[in-house]
Amino acid sequence: MLSAGNSLQSIDVSRCHHVTSQGLALLIDSQRFIQKINAGHSLHEIETCFLSKLSTIGETLTVLRLDGLEIFASNLQAIADSCKNLAEIGLSKCNGVTDDGIASLVVNCSYLRTIDVTCCHLLTNDALAAIAENCRMVECLRLESCPFINEKGLERIGTLCSNLKEIDLTDCRINDEALQHLTSCSELQILKLGLCSSISDKGLVYIGSNCAKLVELDLYRCSAITDEGLAALVRGCKKIRMLNLRYCTQITDAGLKHLSTLEELTNLEMRCLVRITGIGITSIAVGCPSLIELDLKRCYSVDDAGLWALSRYSQNLRQLTISYCQVTGLGLCHLLGTLRCLQDVKMVHLSWVSIEGFEIALRASCGRLKKLKLLGGLRSVLSPELLQMLQACGCRVRWLDKPLVYKG
Repeated sequence: MLSAGNSLQSIDVSRCHHVTSQGLALLIDSQRFIQKINAGHSLHEIETCFLSKLSTIGETLTVLRLDGLEIFASNLQAIADSCKNLAEIGLSKCNGVTDDGIASLVVNCSYLRTIDVTCCHLLTNDALAAIAENCRMVECLRLESCPFINEKGLERIGTLCSNLKEIDLTDCRINDEALQHLTSCSELQILKLGLCSSISDKGLVYIGSNCAKLVELDLYRCSAITDEGLAALVRGCKKIRMLNLRYCTQITDAGLKHLSTLEELTNLEMRCLVRITGIGITSIAVGCPSLIELDLKRCYSVDDAGLWALSRYSQNLRQLTISYCQVTGLGLCHLLGTLRCLQDVKMVHLSWVSIEGFEIALRASCGRLKKLKLLGGLRSVLSPELLQMLQACGCRVRWLDKPLVYKG
């Protein structure tokens, strides 16, 4: 953002691989009101010439993103000395970030609200303790793939950081006890627990008990979760809008019946939930009228009954994945002909749908679709008129290079 003179407020050179520390330092040197700098995945190394110039904008700089760079404790100390008003620091995938470096940063930068240390593999609970002690107003912690963080570190966060609104613990070695500590954060809105295989229904009981403001929950591959856990979750978390249950393979139609009480649910991912059927999909369609995105890939027992329910009740649906489902051309035609908001459909390996079934269903969409994913084998057998119609309506088709299979 630049209007005149030294009024530059934001610099974004992320992924600009020819930018150097010297060049960035020269740019900063002529400015006094810069608020944001994003140099992620650009500078080959953080040099003293750049760090020394941060003091000239230390009063105004609130956001500094250095993702993907090599950052040492001495660098973080220099940043902390110059930029005491930082509200956001981005250190995602930075080599060299240690507990000592984080401690030296947060001691001086107590106003930090967002701290991103995704894939900083050297960090331990000591880093979390330093954050909790010094940044008690932190709102967002991104800790994905920090393998040495566990429930002991999160106990400090839960005790001292009551204003926490978002935490990403994807691929961290945490358990139900960690979630018990996080229930002290009653402002929590976004919780990501993907690949946390030690999480069970007991953890969801904790979350459901005191996180009433939760709007997004990611349980990707939390394979110990069952229908009972979902029941406990929805009793206390009525405002959930986005829910990822991919590969939570113990979930059945009974679990979806519990989820049907989430009237504000807009995004639901249920890939490879092999125990759910059209009965469960009907529960979701009837109870969740706000649904916008639905992923049913590899839900092998979902059939036309599920599509008929979506056609009748899910009028806001815009994006749908039904690849590998056991649906027929009749159900597909009714779905595409009925849902007026539907724009993006992924439907590969629908082996019970004939070529004629695909042709009729796609024509029934009346040109509303904008994105399609289909088997490449259909490209040569669908009518040229249909393909021309899709192209004329601005529909982009992604053809998957796999053979066409039909069981009808």
